[in-house]
Amino acid sequence: MAGRWQGGATRSLVMHCDPLAAYAYRWFGGIATTTAIDRLFGWFWRHLRRLDAMFDLVVCANQQLAQRLGFGGIAKAETVAMGVEAGIFSPSLRSPELRASALQALGLDRDAALLIGVGRLSSEKRWDMVIRATEAIATARPLGLLLVGEGPRGRQLRRLAERSHSALVLPHLSDRHELARLLASADALVHGCEAETFCMVAAEARASGIPLIVPDRGAAADQLVPGAGSMYRAGSQQALERALHAFIVQEREPQRKHAALHSEVRTIDEHFGQLFARYYRLRPDRRPEPSHAGSIKLRPDCHTNPLAGQDCATVPTI
Repeated sequence: MAGRWQGGATRSLVMHCDPLAAYAYRWFGGIATTTAIDRLFGWFWRHLRRLDAMFDLVVCANQQLAQRLGFGGIAKAETVAMGVEAGIFSPSLRSPELRASALQALGLDRDAALLIGVGRLSSEKRWDMVIRATEAIATARPLGLLLVGEGPRGRQLRRLAERSHSALVLPHLSDRHELARLLASADALVHGCEAETFCMVAAEARASGIPLIVPDRGAAADQLVPGAGSMYRAGSQQALERALHAFIVQEREPQRKHAALHSEVRTIDEHFGQLFARYYRLRPDRRPEPSHAGSIKLRPDCHTNPLAGQDCATVPTI
């Protein structure tokens, strides 16, 4: 409807989801190549190309998605990465006491490795694969997983975690500061979803100074610090098990210290600064870009709701 509108404003389509990766590639990836799946879903690619013709800009939060859209004939796809809320996540929040308490809840002592997963408990996140891979490694190595979140598969995942004896599913943490302490106190973030468009939790984990164990497709891999964690073949439990085993047998503390040294991440203010500056350049009657367009500052409530009010950002007067 927005694309067909005949008004004079510019139009931008923001790819906040990746339906092909979340559904088609996941459903059929075990029996067909991505190229074959793309042919099967040619109607969807035609739909995307029609949208591309209607809009002035297609915004992606990671380069991998922008490139894939480009290969599929979407000519206006550009990468404008998102960012994390400044001042919340930090390696300095690491708490040995909180870590020990989490391990104790899992029936483990301080020498064990503590993994954390955070996100919506839904099928495309592949938490069942993460729990089973953790269980497989935990039979021989002291390893536990805390999974934090809510979602439609919460009941099934809690039952799976209970049977595994190596994972614990906690409810969604609404207190961002508590989540920041928990992230910083874990030994690594593990993630299963290859359909992330930005993967906020991976960026928050990097800002917390912990290693990442993430799939090699999707946006989570963008936050990986070489030498602090690893990538594994997306959708493969065996590949994830190998990655977890490699992390366990290596020295964990040097990896964590290396991650902490590289914990600076893009902020949400930087994201909106770049995004609004890009919107400004789309205007056919644009004047030279003002010098402050790249450093737009948002009110605190705009981090969670950038549409909270007209004065949410200081934007150029046109």
